[in-house]
Order: sequence, then structure tokens, then C-alpha cells
Amino acid sequence: MNVKTVSVAGANSLLGQHLLARLSRDPGVCIVSLHDRLAQTGATTISESRTWNVDPRVAQDLRKVPLLPPEAPARSAILLSVLPDAGAVGIETAHLARGTRVVTHCEHARLTVPLALPGVTAIDRAAMHLSTPNCTTAICAALLHPLHVTHGIEAVTITTLQAISGTDLPGLAASEIHDRVVGHLPGEADALRDELDVLFDGAFPVDVFATRVPVWRGHTITLSLRLRDGAGADRIHETLGPDGNVALTDLPGGRDRFSPGAPLATVTSLRDGAQGVLAVLKGDNLEAATVGVLAGILAMLDV
Repeated sequence: MNVKTVSVAGANSLLGQHLLARLSRDPGVCIVSLHDRLAQTGATTISESRTWNVDPRVAQDLRKVPLLPPEAPARSAILLSVLPDAGAVGIETAHLARGTRVVTHCEHARLTVPLALPGVTAIDRAAMHLSTPNCTTAICAALLHPLHVTHGIEAVTITTLQAISGTDLPGLAASEIHDRVVGHLPGEADALRDELDVLFDGAFPVDVFATRVPVWRGHTITLSLRLRDGAGADRIHETLGPDGNVALTDLPGGRDRFSPGAPLATVTSLRDGAQGVLAVLKGDNLEAATVGVLAGILAMLDV
């Protein structure tokens, strides 16, 4: 088996930890350097993290991998970046200037660097710089892509109910959102609209309401779709059946549970409405819709 080496920037962030957990399960990937501000505190190994949120065995397994400052030269030709947005531009620019290929989940790049989403966009396997969409965008696009290809979308209205972990740590503190819903978030709504516009080349108008809810993990998204060919819920169900990015099923009862191999989007409700088709999506914002996308792109890149 050919093993692909990779460096990870933002390794001690919440997304970074989930990314390390994901990559460490892949026998085809070898993590050769970790980059994080944790190194600037005097720590020499990721196992010294005091904010570890995933399986502690992951940190122990990676304790011998060099922990370096974010801007230090990567030990691999490919860098996956989940850096905090503050300072990410300069750090990633420095890596690119050294000839390191950067795949970033940072917000700054999404409208200026080619967006890459396996199963939705073509991936330039030799690209030096790629960006992944926002986790909410990825979940929505997983549904919209096959429907637009098969039926043609005329317009879509989206309402997101986003978990607080979508803000990463530190982010929206649980104490601030306890027992309340944070209403329309213009910046997040605009980002989803703009990223979908890029992914689908402005083929249809998108209206978005973005809402933050007191849920730790997993986004729930409702969509009202008007399709060019007038297809109803039954035909859409047939269209989505063979699509690998979308599952058509109810999640187990009780709290949402997401397996490591879950698809980008799970359709939990699909019905005909007065003006189109109404769908409810769920997706794991920490795993499939973020680190899963990064891992998928990594697997596709030429070495």
C-alpha cells in the first residue's frame, strides 16, 4: 500500500482533533507534523494538550509526531489546515510560498480559492491550494447536486439549525445559548448563500435563514425546493437512492448519533409542499461535513 504523508495545521483545535482522529484510522495516511499555537506555550507533543476532546488514545498515538508552531515549515508536501481564522491568511500564505500544497477549511479562502467537495465538484488533483466549504454548505450541496443534475433547481429556501460546535472552540459558549435559540445570523446565512452560488455557478437563487440552537453536535437543515421539471417527493426519493453522499433514512431515536462512516447528508423527511418539495436534512458538522471532506480530498490528491 502506498502511504500518503500529511501535515496538519490547527491540530489542537476542535476540528483539528477530529481530523487527527479521522486520519489516524486510515492506514494509507501518515501524519508527519502537527502545527498549532500549543507549540508556542512550550509544549513539545500534542499529548500535552489540556483541551483534548476526542479519544485520548489518538493524542497518545501521535505523541512522537513533531509539534511545531503554525507557521513552521511542514514536514509533508501537503498541509491540511483547520486553523482559527485569525492569522490563517498569513500562515497559509507562508506555507504556499515554500511550495507546500494547502487544503484549507478556513473561511478566508472560500470565495477566492477553488472550492472542493468530493461528489459535487471536480477535484484538481495537482492543485496547490484548495478550499473546503462551510460544513452547512457541504450538507446542503450533497442534496442539491443530484437534484439539480437530474431535475433542475429553479429556487431553494433554506433554514439551518446549527449546533454550537459549528463555531469551534473557543466559540459560542454553551452558557450563552442555554435554553434559547440565537436567531438569524446574517454572516452565516450570507456565507451559505455565497458558497452555494459558487458551487452551482449561480444556477438558481438561494434564500437562507441561519439559526444557532442549543445542540452540541449535528446540524438540522430544512429546504423548500422548486424544481424545473416539477418532480415530486416520490421521484426525488428515486433520484437520491443511488447517491453515495446522501442517505434516505431516519436516524436512531433519541439524540442524534453519527457514525464515522456516515454520509454527508441524511434525509429524514421528504414530502410534497404547496409550492415544491420539502426536505429535512441532518449532518455531522464535525465529522462527515468537515474532516470527512478534508480526508476525501487528501485521498484524491496526486503525490
